[in-house]
Amino acid sequence: MKRILLILLPLFLLVKTGEMSSFAQQLDSARMNALSSRLSEYFEALKHESLDVQKAECDFLISSCTDSLVRQFVALSIYDHYADSRIMGAEAVTIHLIDEWFIPGKVSMRDDMELLGAKVFAEFNRMSQLGCVAPELTMASPDGNMHTVFGPEDRSGRFRVLYFYDTDCAKCKVQTIMLRNMLEAEDFPVDLIAVYASDKRDAWEKYVRDSFSIESDRTRILHLWDPELDSDFQRKYGIIQTPRMFLVSPDGRILGRGLDVQALSVMLHGIFDEVELEYGSEESAALYDGIFMEDALTRKDIADVADHIAESTLAEGDTVMFRQMTGDLLYWLASRRGEGVKEGTDYLIDTYILDRSDIWKTADDSLKVVGFAEMTDDLLSMAVPGTKIADIRLPAVRYASGREKYGMFRLAKLKGNPGIIIFYTEGCHVCDAEKAAAKEFVKTDPKARILMVNVDEIISSSPALADRLFRSFDLSTLPFIVQTDRKGLIMRRYMSLVD
Repeated sequence: MKRILLILLPLFLLVKTGEMSSFAQQLDSARMNALSSRLSEYFEALKHESLDVQKAECDFLISSCTDSLVRQFVALSIYDHYADSRIMGAEAVTIHLIDEWFIPGKVSMRDDMELLGAKVFAEFNRMSQLGCVAPELTMASPDGNMHTVFGPEDRSGRFRVLYFYDTDCAKCKVQTIMLRNMLEAEDFPVDLIAVYASDKRDAWEKYVRDSFSIESDRTRILHLWDPELDSDFQRKYGIIQTPRMFLVSPDGRILGRGLDVQALSVMLHGIFDEVELEYGSEESAALYDGIFMEDALTRKDIADVADHIAESTLAEGDTVMFRQMTGDLLYWLASRRGEGVKEGTDYLIDTYILDRSDIWKTADDSLKVVGFAEMTDDLLSMAVPGTKIADIRLPAVRYASGREKYGMFRLAKLKGNPGIIIFYTEGCHVCDAEKAAAKEFVKTDPKARILMVNVDEIISSSPALADRLFRSFDLSTLPFIVQTDRKGLIMRRYMSLVD
């Protein structure tokens, strides 16, 4: 913004001075050229800013002109620049200028015909801007069946290319061949929705049959048309001429508009080319330390953050940021203990990793995230609340009614209300704290039964029994504490008895 301000200051002074007011009355070419030159520098500096910033800057510059003729000259110069721009998304600024300045009459256009053309431009482009939800279309396929695309129920989970063409258009014929060849060669996992924009059925069917099929393992094509224009596709997508191409994200938002095949290829490579990411950095750990400030996290705490990450990244089609933040969250959770952490990890894995093969699809993903998630999911799938505890007989110390007894006990026959089983390892301070808390707990509740299982002892004395335990419970981190009811039904796991 610093460079923009340096250009804007002399430009602002130019349109505000009394000398400029004299120019406005005479409109001599020398001073118009000076102003145009400054505006060109302004546009060049502004082009890297967001569209919202560009809109605000244009409003500020127009409103700064105190003379009506100067204001008209500046406003029309800005309008011409954006209307003629080949930069994707510039239409949004053009529409803003039309809505904010020209339609309300704050600034006059050159004549009524130009104003009418501006109104038509805005009407035919406002629904298909970058970031907008792609307008719904209901059209027929060659077999006569009706298809609705981009409707509320239409979320394919894939990127889609929306391509409008005409069989009588020479440029369309070239673009169609290039599009077909590119999609066949690259084999992107996308859906191509090819819309014939005219009404000659025989010509359309012959063209589809002879020239517009795609042989690809991952690219799918759907041919549609609407000869009666019932879908209003011309207004919704600004189809005044063909070819016209859009890229739509899996959640239905427009990522690209006015694309040619080369631009589409660049965007698809940016989406699908492998990006190797690193997870679990100190920076990401500090980030999540700051987000999760509570000591005792709940499943909902973690689910809310995971959902927010998805909503703020995937909604914009940003799968790289989604993978980075979700992978970092998985690694952060893996280093934490606690009931809420584990159940929240289960939600994260099931909802956003193992069920999203459309996003986690590279070898790097499999190595660093998917494989880790699968291993963690296997551990979390053991001793799930609501299931019967494994009926294993093992050596342990039982505490009940103030009495301590060492012997062989069956986990399913603990018959406590509650029954609490603590798997621990020797020399573990956390384990010692949980064991001490358990002894105090059983003193206050005569119905409670505590079973303390020394995992080290079992590993050394009975490897077969240890193997069965490791296949029944997540003993990757000790202590592991599970609570059962009188019938041996698991009520909680990964719990703590320490206040």
